[in-house]
Amino acid sequence: MPPKPSSYKQDTCVNAAISSRKYAENDVSLANLPCPDPATILDRSRGVFFAQWEELLRLRRTVIKTSDPDDIHDLRVASRRFRAALELFYPFVPKGPKTVLRKRIRTLTRTLGGLRNIDEAELFFRSHLQAEASTGSTLFLALSKRRTGELKRIRKALKAFDHRHLDRMVRQMVAGLNEVSISKRRNISLPAYFSDVSIRQYQPIRRLLAVSMPPEQRALRHALRIAVKKWRYFFEIVATILDRDYTQFLELLKEYQSILGRMNDITVFEALLGDLRLPSHEREHARAALLADDAHMLKEFTELVERKPLTYTF
Repeated sequence: MPPKPSSYKQDTCVNAAISSRKYAENDVSLANLPCPDPATILDRSRGVFFAQWEELLRLRRTVIKTSDPDDIHDLRVASRRFRAALELFYPFVPKGPKTVLRKRIRTLTRTLGGLRNIDEAELFFRSHLQAEASTGSTLFLALSKRRTGELKRIRKALKAFDHRHLDRMVRQMVAGLNEVSISKRRNISLPAYFSDVSIRQYQPIRRLLAVSMPPEQRALRHALRIAVKKWRYFFEIVATILDRDYTQFLELLKEYQSILGRMNDITVFEALLGDLRLPSHEREHARAALLADDAHMLKEFTELVERKPLTYTF
């Protein structure tokens, strides 16, 4: 039996809405939306957490069999989604192995990132350097060679990934996510905690949006991209748990993330070019294409912020 809710818990939806309202002009007030009962919220939280883990393991098995680029990309995204769930419930799960799990999954994400960057770079340059987009181009031969090395590294990492040991850790965490563990955290309910997390995740977005427009502020746009991505993953998780329809808002976050991601790719591709041994004319032609696309993306980003301001909601 779950413990008898305190008056604070009984007013969870109202309190969360009040906390959210001061950060938004167009917030979706929790006071006007029914909350599932605490037992349902807790059960769904455990289910989402474990489902994210099972999806990661499924895709790991698939990649080992196929080495398909799309499967590798899906695995990378799955690792990020699981990390988002782990971070969300981190305060409530038992101490001990969770630090190890966090580190292992972060390492997996980074291991998969190199191949994704090479594949995206090849797609970009083939579409922007039509005259050079041939199998004999030094650039594409260099990318192909590097891709082979990254693929070997990924296979090795996935086979060494101690999934059985980590699976036991995750199952212990899911079992430990219960009424007792939640009540120990200042007697706060999950909906109120979700509201607090959402506010804290929006704060850097609000700050970065105001200062990330100038062309030279690439680092700030990179930080904004990460913040938007984390907020998007948060809402995907909470939508399932609280049975909320955040479809339109998630589409907006995805639009922001897409443009900011493409701008970040320019920076990544520039660094990749710097590591490759290329004829000077190929390098300069590639850099010119990157700079032109960067300017185009910055214009699109500025227009998006003006047309569809990203304000707080929950």
